[in-house]
Amino acid sequence: MNRSSGRRTSGELPAEATSFVGRRRELAQLADVLTRARLVTLTGPGGVGKTRTAVRSAYELRDRFPSGVHLVELSALSDPELLANTVAAALDLPEQTARPPIEVIADYLEGRNLLLLLDTCEHLVDACAVLCDELLRAAPGLRIVATSRQPLDVAGEHVLAIGPLSVPEPSAVGTEPGCDALDLFADRASAAVPGFTLSDDNRADVLALCRRLDGIPLAIELAVSRLRVLSLDEMLTRLDDRFRLLTGGRRTSMPRHQTLRTAIGWSHDLSTPSERLLWSRLSVFAGELSLQAAESVCADPAGDAALPADDVLPALIGLVEKSVVIRVETPDGTRYRMLDTIREFGLEQLAALGDEEPTRRRHLAYFLDVARSFDEEWTGDAQIPLLRALVRDRANVRIALEYCVASPPLSCQGLRMATALWGYWHATGLLTEGRYWLRRTLDGCRDESPERVKALWLTSWYMDIQGERGLNKALLEEAAEIAARIDDPVGAAWTLAFQAHRRYFLGRMEGCAADFEEVRTRMTALGDDTGLLMLGFYGGFMMILSGDHEKGIAWCDDSLVRGAAHPAEQWARGWALWVKSVGLWLQGDHEAAVACSREGMLSKAALHDLLGIAHFMEGLAWHAAQLRHFERVALLQGAADALWRRSAKEARFGIPVLHALHAGAAAQARSALGADGYHHAFTEGGLLPLDTVVDLALTDESAAAPDVPPQRTGPADGLTPRERQVAALVGEGLTNREVAAELVVSKRTIDSHVEHILTKLGFTSRAQIAALHRATEPDAPVPSPEL
Repeated sequence: MNRSSGRRTSGELPAEATSFVGRRRELAQLADVLTRARLVTLTGPGGVGKTRTAVRSAYELRDRFPSGVHLVELSALSDPELLANTVAAALDLPEQTARPPIEVIADYLEGRNLLLLLDTCEHLVDACAVLCDELLRAAPGLRIVATSRQPLDVAGEHVLAIGPLSVPEPSAVGTEPGCDALDLFADRASAAVPGFTLSDDNRADVLALCRRLDGIPLAIELAVSRLRVLSLDEMLTRLDDRFRLLTGGRRTSMPRHQTLRTAIGWSHDLSTPSERLLWSRLSVFAGELSLQAAESVCADPAGDAALPADDVLPALIGLVEKSVVIRVETPDGTRYRMLDTIREFGLEQLAALGDEEPTRRRHLAYFLDVARSFDEEWTGDAQIPLLRALVRDRANVRIALEYCVASPPLSCQGLRMATALWGYWHATGLLTEGRYWLRRTLDGCRDESPERVKALWLTSWYMDIQGERGLNKALLEEAAEIAARIDDPVGAAWTLAFQAHRRYFLGRMEGCAADFEEVRTRMTALGDDTGLLMLGFYGGFMMILSGDHEKGIAWCDDSLVRGAAHPAEQWARGWALWVKSVGLWLQGDHEAAVACSREGMLSKAALHDLLGIAHFMEGLAWHAAQLRHFERVALLQGAADALWRRSAKEARFGIPVLHALHAGAAAQARSALGADGYHHAFTEGGLLPLDTVVDLALTDESAAAPDVPPQRTGPADGLTPRERQVAALVGEGLTNREVAAELVVSKRTIDSHVEHILTKLGFTSRAQIAALHRATEPDAPVPSPEL
């Protein structure tokens, strides 16, 4: 069951919106080369089909890569410093650790057999080359397919050129049934013009058109869109006129990049004035955009280049029909995007109009307003939809922040935007990127303001979570000084809270309780509901760690009561439930702790919060140990360990009492299962899909497991305690599925145990295991392997 609704993995292969045509030779070459080379770069000019070929190949080869196939889309990324962050997001690796993202990625890929697609590398070629080199050295099972207009120039790189689709020469007409360009035109034309079919009457014209466009797929698709308003004859005449103008009437061919540019320019000329203006303004967007964003950013009813808001939708529809803009259907509704080559053309037109700066200002204003609205509403019922929308707009958020950083007069607007997105950085696990933008905007905006105070204490909070404690004292001192000078009581309260937070994460509890009580008094007087919602769990955690379990639990309950008005809010609720579960467990109320853990696990799963899920798995493993479900202990701890390695610098926040509880449960499991048995289940837990692990953790395991049978001298001496337990249940006639249900583990685990038992004892059937079980009775005959 997939419970996640908050954060989608960006690395999923996209569904093909149109059928894939041709390229059988290139696909076969790529499949063959990947058996020998670990880095293959598909090169070719824009619009030739590099991305479609790479993605189709990944679909066809995905069974070769048991660890998965992941797509990293780079066209919307302009800052090479965020390349590793973008790859991490595609691999579903949160940035909740302070380690460099490239190290986290390398550790994750080590031991995995995985295919990584890096799409559109040419504008980041140096950074992509360094990243590929480092990852390939660290992960022997990794294969990389890159698409770029130029090679990456990395040792071991195999370059595979992707050329235009095949088009026969005029002398070869009649031999074109296998012509890819003709097939593409026919496929797209039948979709654009219902009833269109290739025939003897139009075949020569279609071939002439494809030949005129050099077989470039994007150029053909743009031309096909004109069939809605022009006949083939008219299209050929107009296109020939344009080419003749550009070549001065010469019959010599043009370079392929100029052919594509001519085709794009032709589509531009045939667009209406409103469509042309919208095309140029849409080019400031990175990645996808919504209709609302297009209307807000691209509409400008004044000036020489006027585009009223009511004209945006009709113009957008026209650009979709002309294949200039691509319509994208998502779970959140219809969105739009432009191919890189078309976007680049649009940017040139925008600059020529002198309209780039005003359009970028409107783009910034729109996303700054999105950030402010998010900050006001993200702790309410709209939390998950708001987070999901920001995840989809991540590329545009980056573009807006980069614009502020690059324009000194706008740096303080960038600081306002970065701080308004604090809940987004937190709830989606993007702490490293959040710190990156906070640092850059703090450097650019030196004004003493509430935003600067907030940016300073936010950076300190993120550093605590990422394990960089002890390095943030100066940040909080500056925040406190500025808050006092500018009379910012809200900022002063939050700063005091994180001064105490920093100390207790360092194990220095003295004075923390008093500071948190003071913060609570101030926030209550200020009516800071969001502050009190958060204070309940991070202040309550300190109370619990200092031994005041009752007060810590009460503070968590206060947070939960405050959040009850917004039952769809998951982030703060999940953390309050986790802290409360720890307090209840340490207090001895284990059943109530487990109930909190299960409820909180659902909240964290809804947000795809890996750090939160790992914490809850640890607590449920303590309970499994208490019930003697030792295989479950190892599975849960193995799954949690995999999440820690993906999401945190140190497991369990480095808190000693949490380490002790983990170690106690692990020791019991090792004693019962044996070192090998524990390691086997622990490893399996780390490899299970996240949804499977969450379902396992939420399974009711209230009944205590049967005791492990005592070991007797005999042929079963080599079995682990868990294998003897499995053998006993098999001997009672239970199937593997029934044994799994009895021991509250997966059937796959029991299948593995039975195989190990058969191998260790030299048996070939379950009947021999049953006979072994009977042989443990006094005076029973011992079965032989030949039984």
